[in-house]
Amino acid sequence: MNLRQITSTILLLVLTSTTASAQFSFGNYALQNVNIIDVNSNNVLYDYTILINNDKISDILPSKNYIANDTVQSIILKDKYVVPGLIDAHVHFATDPTEERRDNAEKVLKEMLLTGITSVRDMAGDARALASLSRNALVGDILAPNIYYSSLMAGSKFFADPRTIASAQGGISGKMPYMKAIDDNSNMVIEVAQAKGTGASGIKMYADLSNNEVVKIVEEAKRQNFPVWSHAALQIAKPSEIIASGVISISHANMLVYENDDSENLIKSWIDHKPNGKEKEFWDKEFEKMDFSELYNLMINHNVVLDATMSVLVMYKNHPKMIWRYEIGKRIIQQAHKKGVLIAAGSDSDQSTFVQHEMKLLVNECGFSPSEALVAATKYSAMATGILENEGTIEVGKKANLLLLNANPTENIEHIDDIFLVVKNGKLYNKK
Repeated sequence: MNLRQITSTILLLVLTSTTASAQFSFGNYALQNVNIIDVNSNNVLYDYTILINNDKISDILPSKNYIANDTVQSIILKDKYVVPGLIDAHVHFATDPTEERRDNAEKVLKEMLLTGITSVRDMAGDARALASLSRNALVGDILAPNIYYSSLMAGSKFFADPRTIASAQGGISGKMPYMKAIDDNSNMVIEVAQAKGTGASGIKMYADLSNNEVVKIVEEAKRQNFPVWSHAALQIAKPSEIIASGVISISHANMLVYENDDSENLIKSWIDHKPNGKEKEFWDKEFEKMDFSELYNLMINHNVVLDATMSVLVMYKNHPKMIWRYEIGKRIIQQAHKKGVLIAAGSDSDQSTFVQHEMKLLVNECGFSPSEALVAATKYSAMATGILENEGTIEVGKKANLLLLNANPTENIEHIDDIFLVVKNGKLYNKK
């Protein structure tokens, strides 16, 4: 047995040990004989080898063409399936750092990583806490996915919300560089520069913004090469105005209802609806009253990703006053997907569930195939975050963020939980 074979044997013994979790880091290694699920083509590439150099994928080739040598550590992984590391496009880890304790955040982040989530997008919170978590995750001080977080912008009325007050502890809600009230008098050059200076990966527009304010934010953010994310409706600006502004993603499928000028009366009628034993027929008819085709075309033409958050909508399934969010939101997701809108997978459940739950809901509730749900949680979540250049697909030159599974998840979405190994930024993790 040569050195390469000995190393591979010892490594596999360690990876399958009873240790709760383990981390290994090689400068240069090969994952041999794996089956790659290519989310670009939706094909399975059988018996391939992935070469990893530090934190990047350096080569991908058929195993028959790979010549092993003693300078590259080899891990033989016959019959394992490799998908891109999962990306949860909607989490909240620091809305109130006093309540959401740092030790609990680290515990949940570790669990996320060991289930195959290699990156998350935090959609508004205390950027001071998030910057610390993100830095610690990046350098390996804590076991956690890569954390991309937002600076929040909204109209001044929104900052009476208790959540913003909690996130701004020690300062004034609406006047923090990562949580800013915007109006027509705002100096957008400074506001965007301060938001970017927090270390955030993008701006999130939340509520109470006019179309004029939306346009100003997005135009200046583009000048400073800073992505903008948004709620699908901003209580003043309509979904069509937000989509056309140049944002890269919008969140919450049910909010597309607010494009309708009569949305308030429509929603009131849904809140007042009394179940009559024919619920599917009722909601089908209500949905047929609305036409979202122009919004879908706008999203497609502007390459805007819909962060659907089905995990949140399903929470309202048995809520008598808010069930419309589930019934209408689910139908929007189904229809948008069929029309060709790009759907990202974001949980937004305050970590009570992870993105794998969102994937299963997309399949079981919204008509996605397992392959389509996988694309939503990888490539399209990377697009929604603005990181597709470096993550979200298995390609040479991209970060070595991978999830190795014992079974093919495109045949059964439940297989996404059958984990063998996780690779984040080139480091290998195992959870027995």
